[in-house]
Amino acid sequence: MVDYILNLTLIEITAYALQFLLIFIAVAIVVHKNNGTIIILIASFSLVTASLYIINNAPDVAIAEVAIGSAIIPLIYVISISRQREFIVLDKAMDDFIISDNQMTGIGFILLKRFSDFYHLEINITNDPMLGKVESGRDQVLLEETNVDLIVTKDPDHEGGYLLKGKASSLLLNKLETMLDDYDNVRMIKYKDRDIGE
Repeated sequence: MVDYILNLTLIEITAYALQFLLIFIAVAIVVHKNNGTIIILIASFSLVTASLYIINNAPDVAIAEVAIGSAIIPLIYVISISRQREFIVLDKAMDDFIISDNQMTGIGFILLKRFSDFYHLEINITNDPMLGKVESGRDQVLLEETNVDLIVTKDPDHEGGYLLKGKASSLLLNKLETMLDDYDNVRMIKYKDRDIGE
């Protein structure tokens, strides 16, 4: 074993080091919470992968990896994250949970404001009567067909309780769900994406 290690060339040592670096970066991508850092890690992963392609005499694949993995994909992520500037909430509860004494001072508003401030989002709360007429069983369809991010309704199973309904695919709702630990009367329902035709 020692002879094998001593006979390794500099290129082979570099290749092994880069492979360990790939594993480290992949784990960092999975455990990290900050979107900006994750984008940088994804670009770094592609650069390290391109270096391995060069070592293995595949420069054409390395060029494609750098162009797509380190430039185009991170750019798409940055654009999509930067476009999320507004968090739209449909208030179907229509009580003092969000609007108290004709002002946005309810407990629900304080929760949503704290959440939107964390993500630097502008919160837009609506109680559009047309959207509010959709039956509660159709809330999933409402979330899929409109640009509403969250629906607030009364909890039929818990007196004085509230339900926050959103898409399971929304990463933002994971943070909101952790913030609900401080509120006993509020719980989250996350709908999985499905085909509208079902």
